[in-house]
Amino acid sequence: MTYYVEDINEITLDVFTIGYSEKGESQVILLYDNVKDQVLFSFVIDCYSTATLHKTKDILDYYKISNIDYFIWTHTDEDHSVGIDILVDNYCSAKTNFYLPEGIDGTELDIFSYNQDVKNCFEKINSLNKQQNYNVHTLTLPVDGNLEIVRRIIKEEKTTKQFNFQVFCIAPLSAIIKRRKQAKIAGATHVNANDFSIATVFKVGELSLLFSGDIENQTINLIPDYHFEGLSYVKTPHHTSNTSTKLLDKIEKSFDGTKIPTAVTTTYKAFNLPKSELIEDYRQFVTSFNSTGRGPMGYGYVKTVFNIIKKEFTEELVGDATKHF
Repeated sequence: MTYYVEDINEITLDVFTIGYSEKGESQVILLYDNVKDQVLFSFVIDCYSTATLHKTKDILDYYKISNIDYFIWTHTDEDHSVGIDILVDNYCSAKTNFYLPEGIDGTELDIFSYNQDVKNCFEKINSLNKQQNYNVHTLTLPVDGNLEIVRRIIKEEKTTKQFNFQVFCIAPLSAIIKRRKQAKIAGATHVNANDFSIATVFKVGELSLLFSGDIENQTINLIPDYHFEGLSYVKTPHHTSNTSTKLLDKIEKSFDGTKIPTAVTTTYKAFNLPKSELIEDYRQFVTSFNSTGRGPMGYGYVKTVFNIIKKEFTEELVGDATKHF
């Protein structure tokens, strides 16, 4: 599908990584036409809210988004799920494409037990997948594979200038999910929801952005190396914990001396995440590293705006968000 714009130089990719003082994260990604002052299409990855704060909702309201085009629920841990029901009620419809991991359907046949809040989210999402609507999808792929879930062409009306907008799923991996299911059937008392986490790479013109959910080392090891080449932006996995250090190995393996322009992490206070020593390890590969923080305001977000054609970006830190270097 081709989208025509008046001035391709004025198209930006606006990325919001949102976090809260105790725990919880969300990303909002918008392809934005600055000439017409409108969103061309919108993505939301995960959600979290507190009793008084729902920053994902606030950002959608600010941009006057009435319908989310794509919602990616990486996995069902609470810190990635609270507040999804509010988004479905107010910003989703049969036109919204939902992506969930394989084996995550919200039924009693799943290997996870869900709390009532998560059950409510499933009920609302699945209610949109009835009659002639087929907009709720599950994602899985083989080891060393990838799956294109979005392809758009952005083209200038009066010239031949254009760029591609693509989104690739690079996790979860079906072999790992199958093993976890078998372990549960065999009597395992705990299955790690992070093993089911979706990770995506956004290819926008010459930009490459990694949104890693909560993937951990075993999954990272099995993702093809080329997905870590030429990155423009990284949302580090699992709140920059010791269980996701293999991302650094992947980046080092493909490192050609050109640093990744910017990376962002979220926090999980109970586990003292992000790990400060790991943030420091990113310094050799990343120019700018920010976190959403855990200060007195209760939330923080990092807004990163990429000019796609010029390959320039700006950063804005809001609330408790903190620059590490």
